[in-house]
Formats: sequence, C-alpha cells, structure tokens
Amino acid sequence: MIAAIPDQGRIETMVWVWADMPPVAHRSCFFGCDLGYGLIGMQDKLGLLRRVGIRSIALSRRITPPASALALALASMAAVAQTSDAPPAAPPTTAAPATHGKTVVELRFNGDVDAALREELEALIKVDAEQQTGGATAVTILQRAQGQRDLVVKSLRSQGYYASRVEARAAGSDIDDPMALDAIDALPKGTDVRVDVAVETGPRFTVQSMDVVVPGTSKPVLVRDKFPLAVGQPAVAAKILATDDELLSQLQRQGYALARIANREVIVNRDTNTARITWRVEPGPPATMGTVTFRGLQRTDAAFVENRVPFRPGEPYHPDRIEDLRARLTELGIFGSINIIRGKELDAQGQLPVEVEVVERLPRTIGFSVSYATSEGAGLRAYWLHRNLTGVADSLRLSAEATRLVENKLADTGFAVAAQYRKPDFLRLDQALNLQGGVLREITDAYRRRSALVSGSIDRLVNKGLIVRAGVSFESEVVETDRLGRKTYLLLGLPLGATLDRSNDALDPTRGYRLLVDVTPYFQVHDIAKPFVKMRATGSTYFDMTGSGTTVLALRASVGSMPGARKDAVPPDKLFYAGGGGSVRGFAYQSAGPRDSNRDPLGGQSIVEGSVEVRQRLTSTFGAVAFVDAGTAYASSLPGSKGESPRIGAGVGVRYYSDFGPIRADVATPLNRRSGDSWFGIYISIGQAF
Repeated sequence: MIAAIPDQGRIETMVWVWADMPPVAHRSCFFGCDLGYGLIGMQDKLGLLRRVGIRSIALSRRITPPASALALALASMAAVAQTSDAPPAAPPTTAAPATHGKTVVELRFNGDVDAALREELEALIKVDAEQQTGGATAVTILQRAQGQRDLVVKSLRSQGYYASRVEARAAGSDIDDPMALDAIDALPKGTDVRVDVAVETGPRFTVQSMDVVVPGTSKPVLVRDKFPLAVGQPAVAAKILATDDELLSQLQRQGYALARIANREVIVNRDTNTARITWRVEPGPPATMGTVTFRGLQRTDAAFVENRVPFRPGEPYHPDRIEDLRARLTELGIFGSINIIRGKELDAQGQLPVEVEVVERLPRTIGFSVSYATSEGAGLRAYWLHRNLTGVADSLRLSAEATRLVENKLADTGFAVAAQYRKPDFLRLDQALNLQGGVLREITDAYRRRSALVSGSIDRLVNKGLIVRAGVSFESEVVETDRLGRKTYLLLGLPLGATLDRSNDALDPTRGYRLLVDVTPYFQVHDIAKPFVKMRATGSTYFDMTGSGTTVLALRASVGSMPGARKDAVPPDKLFYAGGGGSVRGFAYQSAGPRDSNRDPLGGQSIVEGSVEVRQRLTSTFGAVAFVDAGTAYASSLPGSKGESPRIGAGVGVRYYSDFGPIRADVATPLNRRSGDSWFGIYISIGQAF
C-alpha cells in the first residue's frame, strides 16, 4: 500500500512506505508523515519502520491540491479495506532524490580548549571525512552530520567532559530542526554541504572516589599506587579501562587466574563536576599451573617442545609463566603462529589447563641480499636454510657470498662459502651448539687472503637478552701484502664473548641498548711462542624522542686492543681497521688508519670508533637519516698514544621500510680528508648501520 497525508496545496515531502505485515494482518498498510510540519522523531520512526518490517523508503517532493488530497485520502482508506487475499499495490514511480557533494565539517570551539583535545577532535573529523564519497541525499547528509556530532560528544566524554555541549548546523539550519532537510535540498545539486559543529567543552570532571568491592572470603592485596588512575585526576575513559587491566593483572599475579570484573560503575555528579567509580571484582579461587597440551605439531618432536615448558603442574599460577612459555617457543624460529589458550575453569586439583595451538613454518627457506659501496663495489649473498632438520629446531644453513663485483676484474673478486649447524637445548635448556666451516678468498687494499676455517662454540642464555659463549676455532690461511709478501698461518683460537641485547628490534631498533664483548686468544701452531689476544667491546643505544618511534637518536661506540702483541706476529687480517659502511662512512673500507707510502692500509693494534645518527620516519615506508661517524685504527695497542687524530665523516641517507627490514642508502663525505681519500662514499645495504 502506498499512502501519504498531504497538506492544503503546500509543497511537502512525502514518505512512501512499502511494508510486509505479519500474516495475521492485512498485507497492505497505511502509514505517512508530513515532513513539512516537522521531522517528528525521525530516528524513532525509522526504528519503528524497521521493527514492523519496512523494506524501503523513498522521499519525493510534490504539489498536492486539496481535491487531489481528498481523493488520495479516500483511495488510501479504500485500500485499507482490502482483504488479505488482495494482491499488494505496487509503489508509484517517483522522482530520484536530489544528490549533493561531500559533507564538509568545520569545528568551532567556544572558549579555551586544550591543544591536544583540539587536535584529537580535528583528527576524528578528518578521518571520517576521508571515508566519505559524494552523491549523497539530504537524509544521508543529515545522518552524517548527526554522526559527526555524536562522534565529538563521545570523544569529549571519553576525555572527562561530561557536561560538554555540542551543536551542529547543516546548510545553516540546526540538524535537529525539522526544516534541516529542506535547507539542504534547497542547495544546488552536486554542491558540497557545510556542517558547522560548535563545541563548548565545559568543565573537566575529576575522580572523587575509587572503590574496589571484592565479595566473599578472598582478600587479594591491591596496590593502588600502580593504578593508572588516581583520585583527583581527570575521569578519562582510557585510564579507567587501563585500571581495569591493572586490576586483573594484580589479581592474576596473586594466583587468581580466573579473576574478572563483574561490574564497573561510574556515577557522574554534575553539581560538583566529579565522578565516583566502583569496581565489583570476582577473583575466583586461587589456581596452580596445569598441564600443557600442544596442537598443530607436524614435523616437530612433541617431547622437545614439552621440555621447553617453563613450569610444572601444581606450581603457583603466574601470568609471567605463560609469557615465558610463549617466548621460549618463539625463539625457536620454527612456528609461524603461537596461540596460547588458558582454560576457562580449574580442574579437580585446582589447576588451570593450558592449550598451545601452533602453526609450523615451512622448513626450508632460500634468501639473498645485495649490497654496494663505492670503495668495495657490489656484493651478492645467497643462502639455503633448513630450520627444523631433525624435528628439534636444529638448523642447517648453507651460504655463498661474492664481493667486489661489477667494478673489479674476476681476479680481484672475493668469495666465501660456508655451512653452519645449530642445535638448541644442547645438553641442557637454553644452551645451543654451533658448528661452522667454510672457505673464502678476501681481496682488499690492505691484503689478499685465502682461508679455510672450522669452529665450534656453545652459547648459553644466562637471563633475558644476555648470552655468553665459548668455543674453539682452527684456521689455515695464506695472507699476502706488498710489505710482508706471502705468509702462511695456522691459528688456533679460543673465542670467548658475551652479548647483551635489550633493544626492541633486531634490524630497526627504536629504543633500548646493545653490548657486545669479544676476547679471543690466538696461538700460532707453527710458532707457539707468538700468541696474541684480540679484544673488542661495542655498545649502541637508541632513544625514542617522540614515543612513537618516528624520531630516533642512535649512538654507537666501539673500542678494541691487542695488549702486549708483537705486530709482526699478528696476521694482517687479524689487525684492526676502520673506515667503510659499518665503521666511518665517507672513508674507504679499512682506510681510516695508518697507511704506507702507497696509501694502502696497514691496520693497527687498537681502534676507537663512534657514531651519532638521527633517524626520522617520514611515512610508513620511507625515512631519512643524518649522521656523523668518527674513528681510526692506531698503530700501538694503546689508542691515541702516538697522537693520531680520528677520521670524521658525515652524511645523510634514506630508508625504505620493507616487510623484512629497512633498506638503507647513505652518502657520506670525509670532514678531515687526507690526500688520496675519496670525496664521498655511497653505501646500500639491508638493515640500519648499527
């Protein structure tokens, strides 16, 4: 049934309704509203239409003279008298409603407004505006305006402005005015509609009281000083929710694994501009750790991962144990996803069962990388990796590398081929066995070297981020220099070291720090009377200047020495060298130190380096850096004892943030250039410089 209630010959907006009524009622119905008299509870009417099964509403504008009005009313009454057996009438053909452009929202603030709040509201409006398209009807525009106003109101209340007032006008009319639709429709077709939103924040409500009600006999100890919210602070929704989390966290850390917040009540007093907050908490019974079951294991030995569980059934429950389990599984590198599901109830022994769902990564991976530096040419690296060779997360990596490509002759090209096997949990938990072997040819301005190396080491995780290692290596090499000629060395090494990594990312850290210490005594097999010790310590730290990781200040320092060593007893490749992409940018590889008469690097028995770098993200995928590097190798084992000056380079670079890490491209120039030094250097590689 189609019907309308027109007025005496006036221009009006008709609401045409096509409805399906329940079977017990007539299939046709009579419904209408005169928008000319007022949009009386339009939202309520739309809700009513939905409740009675309205399929569609078409808005049209027409002129109805009195006679036509009477005829239409009589026709409507006659239609209502039809029986349920009569077929429903089809809706009439109406003119398409006028469409307009975009809804342009302008915020206007009455009185002083906090700058951060202003930015937040403007950002909300901007995001909503970016999601809309043109071609909207007057009703759509009005709904948008109401949505924008409601968005602002909700945001204000979430910041503690419970007495705020927000008014919105579309095309000059209040959006709650019945004539707002007419005002919008009066605009030329296709034009943007301006919506002015006036904001009066009013006073910011503060917390008057905070109460936590724990029924029953359980009396957990709650440390209120750790609550994100405190009495006297603004009643901000984010802090209220954060207090929810802190409450549950404290309860769980006391063994109440199933604790929950049954109810949170916020009572606002508009007379005092304060809020009273009450939490009703159900801690549940104290729990102990339960049995862990694994699902999704395919290639991995179940006993191996079960041995990595950091707790035993019956131990007191603590959420950190769950996170320790996640960390121990993640560090294996064989799972693509790890989902830990805590039981929803305790078993008969009061234990909380834990289920771990894993998805194993594909066991084999092939990868490659490319690098370039003006002083070294291009480099190409490729590898094949099996990350779960025998089902206990043991890995085999085969790698090949070619250096000094493109710009050099084949005879001046370097290469390296290596194999590395790693077995975690060797003899005990948190201890890994590393075996490595390889051959290489290295060509630099300082020396030409051919070498074969085999080594083995054991790494032990002492605590979070701290790894100590000890090993043994045997190397046979032939090293040739213009000064010393060709010499053969058989070296037995006993490498010792420690790594402390408290940074937040391996390839692109934005906060934290790292410290690496290596001490390796070497013994020459053919001349045991000429041992030497090579020591080096390198540290870096990262400061997030904005809190969001967009601006990072990175600092690096490195120092090394060979105390008591005779320089003629040290193979040239084991000396210290400075300069290049990972050292002092702007200077050629190994060139920032002592040189001979041909300006070839001689190396040194000590080294000092330092870097300052500012990293700025410009977009989600691009960034820029500015840096200063300084350092040099010293002829003696005591840095600076002979008055040598450090080399200093400065430059800028760009970063492309890919899924597998940042790709860097830097250009640097020496600030205290010597005769024979290049004017600049270009460096392209994967990962940050440090």
